[in-house]
Amino acid sequence: MRLSPRWLAAAALTLLALLSSARPHYLAALEWERGAMAEGQWPRLLTAHFVHLDAHHLLFNLLGLVLIVDLLMEQWTGSELATLILVSALGTSVLLWCCEPDVRWYAGLSGLLHGLWAGAALYVWLARRSAIHACALLVLGIKLVWLNNGTGATPVLPIAHEYGALSGMLWALTRRLLVIAPIRLE
Repeated sequence: MRLSPRWLAAAALTLLALLSSARPHYLAALEWERGAMAEGQWPRLLTAHFVHLDAHHLLFNLLGLVLIVDLLMEQWTGSELATLILVSALGTSVLLWCCEPDVRWYAGLSGLLHGLWAGAALYVWLARRSAIHACALLVLGIKLVWLNNGTGATPVLPIAHEYGALSGMLWALTRRLLVIAPIRLE
């Protein structure tokens, strides 16, 4: 059985998140931490998206990943997914760095996930006005405006969700405007 690119990407993100969160000291070594990045530890711009505060945080993010991949990304190639993942992660991290000087640390897939959600939903909606993708955009908007708060004991950085969504939408708009090898939407 051969996995589709979307499930390979989901499996890769899951594996990275599980491995990065396997030991408590990995969080301190890999999280988005302003002081460490100011000293040149720029890989944290990416690694922060894979480490998690606890198992609850990790599980909640992985559930979101499965839902996004299953509902919004049916015919995507590996390169399309890779570029959206990279833009969402780096976009979230760079916007946090540039626009949120009071933010000292960040960890988890949630910013990247909001980028995947926004990018996939907007790209497909622009291409074929799909009802499910329009609903996904509406639900995302509602979540960001009214429900962007914690999920219990795990602290949440709502602005990271917003920056992730913005990064994903910029990816989708750029891709559509530049007509870069369109995703096979059937």
